[in-house]
Amino acid sequence: MRITLITPAKEGEKVLNRSYFVPLSLMYLAAYTPDDVEVRIIDENLEKIDFEDKPDLVGITSMTATAMRAYEIADTYRSRGVKVVMGGIHASMLPQEALEHADTVVIGEAENIWPAVVEDADRGCLDPVYRMEDYDDFTDPLLPRRDLVNREHYWNANCIQTSRGCPHNCSFCSVTAFNGRHVRERKLDNLLAEIEEIPRNPVLRKRIVPFVDDNIAAHPRRAKELFKALIPLKTLWGSQACINVGEDEELVALAAESGCRLLFIGLETVSARSLQEMGKKQNKVEHYSRSLKTLRKHGIHVLGAFMFGFDSDHESIFADTLDFALRNKLQMAQFSNLTPLPGTRLYEQMVAEGRVMEEYWLDKDRGNRTVFQPKNFSAERLCEKTHEVQRRFYSMRSIAKRFYFSRSLPNWLVFNLVYHRLSTTRSQLFKASDMVPGAV
Repeated sequence: MRITLITPAKEGEKVLNRSYFVPLSLMYLAAYTPDDVEVRIIDENLEKIDFEDKPDLVGITSMTATAMRAYEIADTYRSRGVKVVMGGIHASMLPQEALEHADTVVIGEAENIWPAVVEDADRGCLDPVYRMEDYDDFTDPLLPRRDLVNREHYWNANCIQTSRGCPHNCSFCSVTAFNGRHVRERKLDNLLAEIEEIPRNPVLRKRIVPFVDDNIAAHPRRAKELFKALIPLKTLWGSQACINVGEDEELVALAAESGCRLLFIGLETVSARSLQEMGKKQNKVEHYSRSLKTLRKHGIHVLGAFMFGFDSDHESIFADTLDFALRNKLQMAQFSNLTPLPGTRLYEQMVAEGRVMEEYWLDKDRGNRTVFQPKNFSAERLCEKTHEVQRRFYSMRSIAKRFYFSRSLPNWLVFNLVYHRLSTTRSQLFKASDMVPGAV
């Protein structure tokens, strides 16, 4: 039996003929495929799909941003008589929609039920829906099939996940809808074995690892254990965390000593009212500056993420956010429009109020337009002001204001100069990704 696993192309994922990160979810899925089955992974960002090749089964993962392309791929294969199974976060949130384009939909994290899907496909008796009724405990997962991707095609092929789930339940985030609020952590022995398989950078003589957790410090005690275990492994790493990580200086110091150089932090907004609206109780605007100073003190760069368009936002939010980012010398920042993703409370609210474009993910001409009607300004104004903040943050004057010496200065400077150039266009530099490892 032959299976092809596909991640559809997504605008902005490839730079200079390399993609940012490997398709980790498909690599996990391949690891759970029976040994007697031939598996191939196609990353459409890097490789054109040959529809003349007809495997016995095609598995397609889909996030909301790639749903339209995923459906096109599925329809093409099915027109050629190939069975298609779809999964991922978008298909899991809208399985009936996905079933219009696929023979089967897998809902939820797929690893534990994937062998049954493969067996049923081999017997010619696929069910329309396979649902993961409970979450995989993820304590001792099989290691992802890194042999199925060409690491030379990626800027970093060393993505590793140490945990799944997030204890918070922000209104705009689909992570908890897919992975749940209980954080499931890998055993350290299992995790360290995977890290030790990662090759070292030949120049730096260290492993460079993006940990793709949603919140690597969700449980501080466990995070400290992990960071202590990383210290002798000579690893440079980055991940995602909440801003309250900066309130525990012991944790920050251990992270830095273990090789942490970058954290993606969802600051979201500098408005306390907007934070309350989104249900992000763990963020305290009054503590932001102190936490950022602690992280900067220990040499950890922050990529701060902000969103505009909450009902509590007024015209002043744009200037206030830019002023905050400059005053606190944020090394990098993401500015984006709020997007109601299927499966989130925000989406349900917007649908109920008639304020979101129906099936906006199927609109080829949508581009980077706002897909809902903001409360206090027009959709066009939201796009215009978001781009303006982005452009001004990456201006040469802003780069000079935010400059300071650090051990990661060359990387920081290159990043800012690249985005200075890109920000002269109206393209959205950063796009929210709701791809979650563990999905088909």
